[in-house]
Amino acid sequence: MKPTSLFLSHCFSIFTLLLIIGLTAAPALAQSIPEHHSNVLALGTVTVLGSATCPGGATKGATCTSINVACPSIPDLTATLSQALPTGTAKGTIILHSGSGGTTFFNSGFANAYLNDGFRVVQLAWTTDWEVANGVGLKSASCRGATVFKYVFDNVQGKDRSTGFCAQGTSGGGAAIAYSLTQYGLGNFFDYVVIAAGPGVARVDYGCDASLYTGPPLDLCPLITSAPYVYSLGSANKVNTWENTTSCLAKSPLQSDIKKWAADSIVAAGANFTYPKTAMSWYFCATPPVNNSTGEGKFLIDRVVPKNNPPDVNCYSGVCKGEAVWQDPNAFNATQNEMIAQCVPNHQ
Repeated sequence: MKPTSLFLSHCFSIFTLLLIIGLTAAPALAQSIPEHHSNVLALGTVTVLGSATCPGGATKGATCTSINVACPSIPDLTATLSQALPTGTAKGTIILHSGSGGTTFFNSGFANAYLNDGFRVVQLAWTTDWEVANGVGLKSASCRGATVFKYVFDNVQGKDRSTGFCAQGTSGGGAAIAYSLTQYGLGNFFDYVVIAAGPGVARVDYGCDASLYTGPPLDLCPLITSAPYVYSLGSANKVNTWENTTSCLAKSPLQSDIKKWAADSIVAAGANFTYPKTAMSWYFCATPPVNNSTGEGKFLIDRVVPKNNPPDVNCYSGVCKGEAVWQDPNAFNATQNEMIAQCVPNHQ
């Protein structure tokens, strides 16, 4: 499975100006979705707690803020949010979200590269794993990431539709982005997203019980055919914790568990998979052995209908290992070039 001046912009609200001169707390800000997407799940609220020391991996010149994220039915979770501003007029905003529980800043060389390319760069690091929410489940827990993404659109991007608003995540970070599109309406805001290594929770039920999938081989790309989708024991234990279930990878999983896994998957009943104004790209490492993030990712790739339908799928082998596709310089360069080309205003 993969600031004191944060909100610097002279055209932003009085709230932002107060942050710059030293305000250390701010009221919660509600996150709204256009009425014609009223069927999406409700977002939460973000409260700014004050300035923070940037953790390792922050973009050059970034400033950081501590925030609290409150979502329905799950415990609040704090995070550190960074912002770095380019020289001159920004081409847009790129959010970077790391894998696993998202508790570190995602960089991998992209942060400074995108800043130098003329984009605002925002990084997010949760205090504890974003997926853990007292067993309520992944779909509810993913409200956290979606809420922050919308907050960044409103307060860093300044609701600007004339420049690009984009995101890039690996593994668990890619899952946070994917849930925001399928369940929380962020297809109305993101112009382009990049996902690497997954998302590994596209079909949690299939990952926990291999017999449930009866379709054709998951031929992800020429380098990865019959991609694996079944979880490792470690991943299964995480799923049981996240979902408050007990039988992931059991010989005969409980039907109640299967039902919950299916409902909380990214590819689930009622999810939205059509994003006419959001382009999508995927990147995978094909150096053997590949893990279940490949097959799980394929389940989502086969369902989405983005602006660039079918979405880009890119596989690299030899240099990279595991889920770390961007260890390959060719994959890194291709991703950077695609981001520059694709992070453009599609929602005007």
